[in-house]
Amino acid sequence: MRIIKQLRWVGWLGLLLLAVAACAEENNATATPTVAVTTTLADTAVSTPLIPTNTPTRTPVPTPAVPLINAADQPLTDAGALQIANVVAPEDGWLVLYAMTDGALGEVLGFTAVTTGLNQNLTLTIDPQLATPTLGAVLHSDLGESGEFEFPDGPDVPLEWESAQIATTFDLDFQLSEPVIEVAEQAVGEDGVVRVASVLLPQAGWLAIHGEADGRPGPVLGVVPVAAGRHEAIAITIPWREGTPTLYAALYADNGEPLHFDYQAEDEPLLASGEPVVTAFEATFPIDIFVLDQPLVDGTFEVERVISNGPGWLVAYYDDNGAPGLIIGSAPLEDGLNERVMVEVLASAATDVLHLRLHEDTEPGDDFDFPRVDQPVLYDGRLPGTVTFSLTPGNYLIVDDQPLPSTGTASAVLTVDLVVVNVPTWVAIEADEDGQRGEVLGFTAVSPGVSHDIAISIDPTLATETLYVTLYLNAGEPDEFDPDGADVPLQRNRSPISVPFFLLNEAEE
Repeated sequence: MRIIKQLRWVGWLGLLLLAVAACAEENNATATPTVAVTTTLADTAVSTPLIPTNTPTRTPVPTPAVPLINAADQPLTDAGALQIANVVAPEDGWLVLYAMTDGALGEVLGFTAVTTGLNQNLTLTIDPQLATPTLGAVLHSDLGESGEFEFPDGPDVPLEWESAQIATTFDLDFQLSEPVIEVAEQAVGEDGVVRVASVLLPQAGWLAIHGEADGRPGPVLGVVPVAAGRHEAIAITIPWREGTPTLYAALYADNGEPLHFDYQAEDEPLLASGEPVVTAFEATFPIDIFVLDQPLVDGTFEVERVISNGPGWLVAYYDDNGAPGLIIGSAPLEDGLNERVMVEVLASAATDVLHLRLHEDTEPGDDFDFPRVDQPVLYDGRLPGTVTFSLTPGNYLIVDDQPLPSTGTASAVLTVDLVVVNVPTWVAIEADEDGQRGEVLGFTAVSPGVSHDIAISIDPTLATETLYVTLYLNAGEPDEFDPDGADVPLQRNRSPISVPFFLLNEAEE
């Protein structure tokens, strides 16, 4: 009985297993057959573990800060203190301030140490007189002795980030009280350019070049406008033939009409410590001889001006078929500007045309001694051509339009700039009568030769808008002008030598 029950249990269990197997075959009828793989010990040693392992977690790497310099435009005062808002440095080093010249880094003006990372509210002090309107700020390394800035003669070179320097620029608003001029001795060439090394102005103004007069700044020879701030290598063109061995550079405010130089009016000199900012400097010029055509008077003629670079000689040659011949006279020259030089020549050897040339004064204090010494002066390594003039120019005069001085008296003085005559002469000023020469208002006598700045008194109540200067022969009594007698007008081409000029009012002057 117990056996039969066990068989029944076994039978049911068998039927259950057959049913499960049948279902499995039905479900796997379309499945890919499983391939059995025999695994050896050796294979097991290198196989992927059945139990997964944890992958190690990487430590996050922070993104490096981008280096920068944050500097705002700011005022510059006499104290020279400048503020840099912040600097991010990739390593310990230096923040360096540079002057900027033509968009490039120039002179180092100041520096301060910076540490790796963020540096805030840095203060650097510079010499304000060396500042340019734009400054450059650059990060440098500290590769040499720690804490000592070693550049340019050292290893503390500018730092780079992505192949470029770490730098920026910022502008200055100059609020300085002391203007400055820096100018050096120089040679002025035939282009007339004078170069001023640098100027510093607290406000917009003018840089002027003056000639010398009586040991002080004289006439203005050239002027250029300059903005507030520091400027370098300023070029000013002057009429170099009017230059003097000592020139003056001066600064003026631009207080009047903008970009119009109102000399001795609104545009007053800029002051430093209560005194005008003026710097004297020495200048040399090209070889220059200026002479007028004129008669030879008692074996002498006059040369208006000569510029000699060092002591020298002004030498006269007679004319030999258009070329300089033999030397017939000389006159000593001082270094620099020489005016109205009188030259005496051998009158019997003088030709209608004479030639002038500069010679060296090899042995100052001695007489002219050529050809042993005192050789001709060279310019740019060459012998310049001679300056020629005529001894037979005829008689002539030059007069400028001018105002009638208001003296409040019965007479006023007018000036005739130049008279050149070969005989004793009266110079007369005449009124205008319907476009013709009229009444003689004033006169004075001149001797043969060259006469400058001839002053003649007239009655201002008789003056007309147009006046005439007329030359009369002084043929009668030397001290008595007799235009109705022997003192007849000098003539040129059968016409009286007479030049009209106009009286100017203040607005025209």
